[in-house]
Amino acid sequence: MSRRRYLRRVLLVLTGMAAWTLWLVWRVVDVQVVQASRLDQVASSLHEHTFVVPAPRGAILDRHGHVLALDVPAYEVVAAPTAIAQAAATVPHLRTREADLLARYLPYPAARIRQALSGHGWYRVLDADLPAPAGAALARQAGNLPGISVVPVSRRSYPDGSLAAQVLGFVGADGKGLGGIEYAENAVLAGRPGRWTVATDAQGTPLPAWQVSRTAPVPGDDVELTLDSQVQLIVERALAAAMKTTHAVSGTVIVMDPATGAVLALANAPGFNPADVARASPTALTDWAVEDPVPPGSIFKPVTAAAALTEGIVTPGTMFDTRGYKIVNGVRINDWNLTGWGWISFAQAFALSSDQVFMDLGLKLGVATLYRYIRAFGLMQPSGVGLPGDSNSIFLPASQVNAVDLATIAFGQGFAVTPMQMLKAVAAIANDGTMMEPRIVRAVLAPDGRVLHRYGPVVAGHPISPAIAAQVQQLMEQEVTSGTGIKAAVPGYVLAGKTGTAQKVVGGRTSSTRFISSFIGYGPMPHPRFAMLVMINQPVGQYYGGDVAAPVFGAIARQLLAYWHIPPSAAAPTP
Repeated sequence: MSRRRYLRRVLLVLTGMAAWTLWLVWRVVDVQVVQASRLDQVASSLHEHTFVVPAPRGAILDRHGHVLALDVPAYEVVAAPTAIAQAAATVPHLRTREADLLARYLPYPAARIRQALSGHGWYRVLDADLPAPAGAALARQAGNLPGISVVPVSRRSYPDGSLAAQVLGFVGADGKGLGGIEYAENAVLAGRPGRWTVATDAQGTPLPAWQVSRTAPVPGDDVELTLDSQVQLIVERALAAAMKTTHAVSGTVIVMDPATGAVLALANAPGFNPADVARASPTALTDWAVEDPVPPGSIFKPVTAAAALTEGIVTPGTMFDTRGYKIVNGVRINDWNLTGWGWISFAQAFALSSDQVFMDLGLKLGVATLYRYIRAFGLMQPSGVGLPGDSNSIFLPASQVNAVDLATIAFGQGFAVTPMQMLKAVAAIANDGTMMEPRIVRAVLAPDGRVLHRYGPVVAGHPISPAIAAQVQQLMEQEVTSGTGIKAAVPGYVLAGKTGTAQKVVGGRTSSTRFISSFIGYGPMPHPRFAMLVMINQPVGQYYGGDVAAPVFGAIARQLLAYWHIPPSAAAPTP
């Protein structure tokens, strides 16, 4: 071999070795520097697994601090079958011993637990909701149970069962709010979850120190409602009695402070237990007070009366010739009293709830003016109470309203509003013409009780003047003392109100056999402490609001006046 050929081979070998060395250096730099972050993440994903530890939800309280919903301590029991198998190699009958011990605390037989401890895997939930006493006792035994971890968690509890169920709502299996305040205030109640990191080898087998770290969750804040649980209880009992008596499909009662807009009670029937929501019917889950617009019937007449009085179309003494019907554009529209009352004053027409007289008022007001007052009373926008599903009303566009529509709208038919919208409007009359925004959340509190945010009263508008409000108040007082609302009266007190009997809309047509019976009112006068709406949906038998809903209003009002220790009024009429 020539010297030149030998040198060429040596140079070729050295060049190859240099290239190989450079490639190795580049790979080291690429792995150790360029891809270090990504590869570190890959390694962590192979050897560490992180699980979310739910945060305890904040409590829901009434206005006096009474707990309506809270998280109670519980425990999650987790097994690592592969770690147990490794330990069993040196400890005879380990699975049997662990299963027997676990069976003392878990609601499962030892044989079933032993089967769950067999096989492979590093994360198997044995019980996701072990009550606190058993869980705490088991946690003290965890050191004697290789491959078993007892993790503190919590579960949602509603101490008063079904009380205010639709207001409170409920939570799902993942602990997130799915209805009511639980949903509306989920961001406040939920808190921040913790993290639980478990170490394994590449095959998923737990390492000896398999619990790497645990970051404690941060509890959620508490939500204080405007509700008074005692008022809520009074209302729910009265509504339940009415449902039993009338065999109605559903019912709603709302009690509000007209001076502040604070909702003191909101009840719907039928109800449900938020802790056992799987058994609840769709009807029970619906918050009829805010979700379901319905024809209000004659409880809307105070709005028409306020508009007509303000516009100077009528005075309490204006006389009307009532015949039991009115012909509008060739269409006969009947009064609820088919024979009428002859010549009566407007004050009498209000107390007797004459549909014919209110048809006259509506036609004189005109579409634009009546709609202006409807809008001013907040009936063309959601109530703003702060509950999920807060629906808006259903009105014909003003451009499509004909004379027949206008006549029926004036006495509460031909449109739909939610009970909360209707109470907001009438509460403005009780509050001397100042309309308050309804509200259900009073404050947000830290877990230690500190007030983080306080929600004060919000004025929503001034639909009428104090002078006009006083005139409508007098009309509504006469309704209770000598009109169709006499069954709502409470001896010794001056109450104001209006009966309503609305025809339901079924299949797009007004029904002549299905009704909504209602009564709306406030008291005691002259400084009303409450405004209240009672609505009974589709009662069987009697259906006039004065016969069905007014007695419920009176029964609740009597208990509220006693609960608040309000003395009788010297101005009250003698029974």
